[in-house]
Amino acid sequence: MRLSRELNPKEEEIVAKRKEICRSAISKLLGKAVSPNKVPVVSITASGGGFRTMTAVAGIMQGLQGTGLLDCATYFASLSGSTWYLSNLFCPDLYSKDGKPDINQCAEYLKECCSQMGTKKFIANFLGYIHQLDERKNNGLCVSAVDLWGCYLASVFKLPEKTGTKTLSQQCCHVETAEWPFPLYTALNVQSNVAREKFHRNAFFFYISKQGSCLFFCTEWMEFTPFEYGFCTHRMSMKDDDLEGRKCKGVVCQERDEPDIGYMMGLWGSAMAVSLREALEFLKEDDHTLWDKVVALMVKFAEFVKIAELRPLAAALPNMLRGIAVDWMQSNANKVQADRVFTIISEQESDMKQFDALLFPSASSEFLLVPDKAKRVEDEEFMILTDAGIDFNDPIPPVIKPERRSDVIIVFDNSALSSQWVDPFQQLDLAAKWAKDHSVGEDAYKFPKIDHSKFDKDNIQECYVFEDEDDSECPIVVLFPLCNPKLKREPEEFDALRSLCQSNVKSGFEKIKQAIAKKANG
Repeated sequence: MRLSRELNPKEEEIVAKRKEICRSAISKLLGKAVSPNKVPVVSITASGGGFRTMTAVAGIMQGLQGTGLLDCATYFASLSGSTWYLSNLFCPDLYSKDGKPDINQCAEYLKECCSQMGTKKFIANFLGYIHQLDERKNNGLCVSAVDLWGCYLASVFKLPEKTGTKTLSQQCCHVETAEWPFPLYTALNVQSNVAREKFHRNAFFFYISKQGSCLFFCTEWMEFTPFEYGFCTHRMSMKDDDLEGRKCKGVVCQERDEPDIGYMMGLWGSAMAVSLREALEFLKEDDHTLWDKVVALMVKFAEFVKIAELRPLAAALPNMLRGIAVDWMQSNANKVQADRVFTIISEQESDMKQFDALLFPSASSEFLLVPDKAKRVEDEEFMILTDAGIDFNDPIPPVIKPERRSDVIIVFDNSALSSQWVDPFQQLDLAAKWAKDHSVGEDAYKFPKIDHSKFDKDNIQECYVFEDEDDSECPIVVLFPLCNPKLKREPEEFDALRSLCQSNVKSGFEKIKQAIAKKANG
């Protein structure tokens, strides 16, 4: 386990190389030279939204490349459907003749894949999927419906048999050139019996009892790169090679092969891992109909029989915190103040006390007492992982880490939750709340306040800009909300949505340019 406030050394090296490319592109964009110490960190984020989002991102990337904005970006963070695009982009063996990532060729390839998918393909390959799942089970791995979904996605995109880039770590050869924004993939680590409304609390719950103090886990955003995976806030990470290996006390005690990229796509895009309560609430019509009353009764029944928060279809990876316990430096039976410092206690010979503050920066003004049904982290063999969009549907956490400190964040929200029929700012609002809850001391997750008065239902804009005029270190956020919530997997509609997204990028070009200029001149 790597415990550090610093970025992975390979990421730092690539970002340093990327900075020179960005400096040249930003200088060209602004029409004047930008000094090396004034190059703003521009991050692109794309929401979840299944195949609709994947199609939209194909157009967005073409639009960014065509306007010269893509070379201004240091990072590209993805979630659910947008991870599928990014995964394919960095598997150029699928579509590129020269084996190098190519945005235009990737878009055409994805269009072809979407036109061929469907129920028939699933049924035709079903026995093959079952065979793959049986192999995983025989190898001692946890098998769920997400594995089946991953097998299906792998067959849709012809992964991995048609490509040499079979795993996430093998993408590093395409990332090391720094020709592209550094890719970040996201997922959510949860407990299957913890309600979603607690997701915005701190991930770690500490509990004092007569038996001693324990570490419990509620939920936390996780990030995956071609080099390592770990928690967005708690600075604990391990190599991608160790994803499926059994862990104990921060080390791998049983090695296993790294899962293929198809499985990871299924894990990142596993919206099916909602709890029963969330699935039922999604069915509500919010107009107090008889159906809403029926749904409410079903939720109450699920709560009564204690199955409302279960996530039977969630994926699982070996728990990287297994065998690690927590001891108090200061304690209070009911509350723990935000500035308390804790120490990881491990039987490893290395001294971990230097990581006291960085491992557990407090997320809220107080820690809640852990529910009786919560499970001790150190006792769990597997981590339960879901689509991060179950929390909120924009992958903001990894790009506002103090280590990355984005200056400009271009948010492409293609989720159905941000359509023109509802407030398109609701996902950013949740991201802003997450940033506030997880900020304490030098662990400040900067994010501007979302001004809902900017939204006019009768005058929808292509993009909106949010910034904190009083804090120069706070990033400027440029939001592009969903432009087409209805998409059928037909070639004509693929092209239509892709073209529309390209056009939206061009329409918002000046606002993005102004945001970059403001940070470069600041």
